[in-house]
Amino acid sequence: MIRSSSVILACLAACETYDTVPAAHAPSLASGILDAERQMHARYSAAMAMEQAIAHGDLETARAEARTLDFEEPEILAQYQPFLQVVRADAHRVVVSAGLDSASVSAANVGRACARCHEATGAHVTFPVVQPPRGNDTLASDMSGHQWAALQMWQGLIGPADELWQTGASGLTKMPANILAQLTTRAPDDDIDDVARIKLYANRAVDAHAQDARAELFGRILATCAHCHSALRDR
Repeated sequence: MIRSSSVILACLAACETYDTVPAAHAPSLASGILDAERQMHARYSAAMAMEQAIAHGDLETARAEARTLDFEEPEILAQYQPFLQVVRADAHRVVVSAGLDSASVSAANVGRACARCHEATGAHVTFPVVQPPRGNDTLASDMSGHQWAALQMWQGLIGPADELWQTGASGLTKMPANILAQLTTRAPDDDIDDVARIKLYANRAVDAHAQDARAELFGRILATCAHCHSALRDR
């Protein structure tokens, strides 16, 4: 199995920020905002690790990270509780998923549920900037590039952030046809290989503007990544 640890560590080492209303005259409110941001950062790190684990075919780690997302926050205002409940429900579906395909769909729905909450609360979410890896025509470099592009899409889904989504989707459309992946995950004659399938979904993702459609496509891309990486690992 091939991982780009630099991309994973860079994202987990830095948390996104949320623009919040100043509370200069309300120390208790300011403290509550800080606590909420810390919880947001913890959920973001867990969501990142969950998505990465699924992409690399590690279902048990994905389930463990999803459990971190499935917790109650009674202090959250009542009007926001329904959004949190949806996040928890989708995370729980990852925990009980029978395989990587269903886990991928549920993980994408977690990202979409996060975005709905951000939209409802008017939160402006920013992410740490991760530069694309330099290509050097090697399999490891190609894999790092794929992972970077998928990261942009994942953050674009969670934000929601259209520019990140488009950057990532466009990046995946340019995936080179990796012969090792094709040979390892060769499909039936009437089907296509994993690399071609990801490029197909990525091309659709470029033209997808509805957030629900984006979540569906990201789930399919994630499941395909998981299938390819699992095959490479077990080769």
